Formats: sequence, C-alpha cells, structure tokens
Amino acid sequence: MSQIAVGISNTDADVALGTHFFRQRYLYAFATQAEVALHIRTQALPDEADRANQILTDWSLLQARVATVVANEAGLANTIAVKAVPPGFEAQLEQYANDRLFQRTFSGLPIQFAVVEIDKLIAAQRTVHLNYAERLSAALPAVPSMEDLLRTCLSPQRDMDPIQHLEVAPNVHVFSSPNSDIRYLGSFVKKILPEDLDAAVTGGLPAAAVISFVGYGGASVNVIKAGNRVVLNNGFHRVYALRAIGVTHIPVVMQISQNPALDFPAQVAGLPKEYLLGAPRPVLMKDFFEPDFAITLRIRDRIKMVTLGVNLGQHEVPA
Repeated sequence: MSQIAVGISNTDADVALGTHFFRQRYLYAFATQAEVALHIRTQALPDEADRANQILTDWSLLQARVATVVANEAGLANTIAVKAVPPGFEAQLEQYANDRLFQRTFSGLPIQFAVVEIDKLIAAQRTVHLNYAERLSAALPAVPSMEDLLRTCLSPQRDMDPIQHLEVAPNVHVFSSPNSDIRYLGSFVKKILPEDLDAAVTGGLPAAAVISFVGYGGASVNVIKAGNRVVLNNGFHRVYALRAIGVTHIPVVMQISQNPALDFPAQVAGLPKEYLLGAPRPVLMKDFFEPDFAITLRIRDRIKMVTLGVNLGQHEVPA
C-alpha cells in the first residue's frame, strides 16, 4: 500500500499585513519631534517609516520658521472677527435652537449663534482625514450661500455613517463605525412602555429598565469662547473642507466660557487649556494651509469600536 505524505509545503505562504489606508494631512510643524516620530511609527503604513528620517530633518528645518511665525503673530488669536448672523435667518436659527437634542447637547455653557473668522480659530486637532474632507468639499456648492452655511454648520441633524452591532457575549455589545466620532452617550433609567416589552426576550416580569445610547456627538460646528479667544471644539473636518474651497467666515454655535479656570475643558483634542488660552500664538486653523507646515501620510485604515457591557451583581443583603 502506498503512503500519502501529508505536511506543510517547503515553500510556506507569507501572511501579509493589511495595507488598507487613507490619506491624512498632518500638521507636523507644530508638533514636537517625539510626537512626529511616534505618529509615523504607530499610525502610518510601515513603508512610510522609510522616509521618517527625512521627515524629521524637514521638521527640524521648519522650526526656525515656526518660531518666527509665533513671534510675529503673538496675540493674533485674540483678534478673531466675531459677528452676528446676518438678519433674515431668524426662523432657521430658531428651528435649530428649539431642537430638543440640540438643547441638551449645549446645556453646560451659555450659547449664542455667531459668524467667526476661520483662519484665527484655535485648532487643537493636528490631523485631517483627507478622503473624508474632500468628500465633504465635493458635496458643497462651489460658492455656498449663508443658507447653505447655516445648514452645513448649525443643523442638529446630518448624515452619518451607519453603525454596526454585534452581541459578542451575554450582556456585552460591540458597536463599530468607520467614523471615529462614534461614542457612548450615557445610560439612564427609563419608564417601561408597552412596546419596550418586545425587547424582553428572556421573559420574566420587567419592572425597571435602563437604556444606553451609542451614537455620534452633536452635529453642529461649535466653538468655545474664552475672553478674546475662540477654540474650535467640534466640526473640524467641515471647517477644513469649507476653508479648502475658499470660505473664510462660518456660522457656529458659540459656547461662552465665563470662568475658564472652572468651566473650560481641561483638554481639547489632547491639547491642555493652559496652552490653548495662554500661549501667545497657539496653533490656528490657518496653519493647515501654510506651505510646508503639513505633510500627507498614508495612515492605516481603521474603524472605531465601542464596547458596552452590563456588570451584574445579585446578592441577598440584610433588610
């Protein structure tokens, strides 16, 4: 009887790492050398590391120019133009302001609608998802009207990527999206309604319910004003996309920080409020459009995942 050899071929197939990527604009001129090196190593495709030394050399050569800009433009952030929304749009603004979720999103600070100068917005975010920003730009009119800008920047509603869900274990739910804005939005006790009983798949006699929300942050472009400075807080990619097609002033929801020591966030996009509010010339939106201050990298594609689980404890305790 002949024998059949079963085994692994002498030429084993290599298993390649994924190479899906998106194009990212990285404002590296205002980052530290350590930040730049870490970003390339951990976020970019492996072959981007082949030019890491050249990128760091270019970064080093840029620092004298950055220092000159910082010195010459000290106080520039304090000169940002802030104006009222032009008359004639009161009904549209009232509609947005009366939206229940809009009101809850902006319940922490006093707000007002305003039109601000894009270039002098303090922009803590260092990266632009170019594919996404270009998709946003392509969807905009070539010359947006104020009505277009109000709808784009202020509407509480906007199209968002669909969210995927999978229950990976009992009481453990995973939600994912290609949009990194996906987030956990809190859990709250809810009065049980008749239609809620359809979700009670394990039966029993439900007496109380806790509802948890997963979704996206508020849709409106919003900023936080502290003194004469205005910090971009949400809507960065829309602001970038609008600036890229030549728009210089946009309507925003302006949150008013009356006591920055107490009511201004400790960080915005990873940068501390001491820098955002105290640096003579912090990073501004206009820096993304300064020649050579930003580079384009191929960044590993990813999705963002939110895992939501229920920790259960059932014990008999003294009455």
